[in-house]
Amino acid sequence: MRTEAREARRLHPDPLRAARAVSNAVTSLGWLDGTKRVSATVVDDGELDTSPLVTACRLRGIEVFFPVMRDPAPIQFAPASPDTPFVSNRFGILEPDVDAELLVSARELDVVFAPVVVFDAAGHRAGRGQGYYDRALSFLLNGPRPAKPLVVGLAYECQLVDGVPSHPGDVTMDAVVTEERVRVFSSALSRRSRA
Repeated sequence: MRTEAREARRLHPDPLRAARAVSNAVTSLGWLDGTKRVSATVVDDGELDTSPLVTACRLRGIEVFFPVMRDPAPIQFAPASPDTPFVSNRFGILEPDVDAELLVSARELDVVFAPVVVFDAAGHRAGRGQGYYDRALSFLLNGPRPAKPLVVGLAYECQLVDGVPSHPGDVTMDAVVTEERVRVFSSALSRRSRA
């Protein structure tokens, strides 16, 4: 399932148009209103390019963070401006090269724009299979779900599958946005969306 979805997204006929469509959808919904900190990812392995959305956030004065993997801790998030240097981590994925004291946890973010390999119509996502995001967001599973961070998946429509196997430690997305559609799974987020 992951292999087919990764191949499909690498072969997407117009990734730039799709990235702009996703950015336009997110910014038009009002989810960024009052937001101070978001996380995004650096495009890798054919993932949807977040750079139009990152630019839109920065133009609104929103601080943008990117994931940093430093074992044994769960992923943390590093602030990055357009001038911040990036280095390759052990997986060959670019991450900000910043001092450790600047790193924040997912709890300190307003919106986590999560990477997706596959997703389903119930809000389940699968990434690369290592569980990094689920561990970083595991606090969302304890009791009533807090208002932040929102977990919004960004993907191509071709990554939709009939069902993603879920486990007790998996964190369900509040929404997923593709170039064709916005799917909202959280009633709290539905109320925040503009009509």
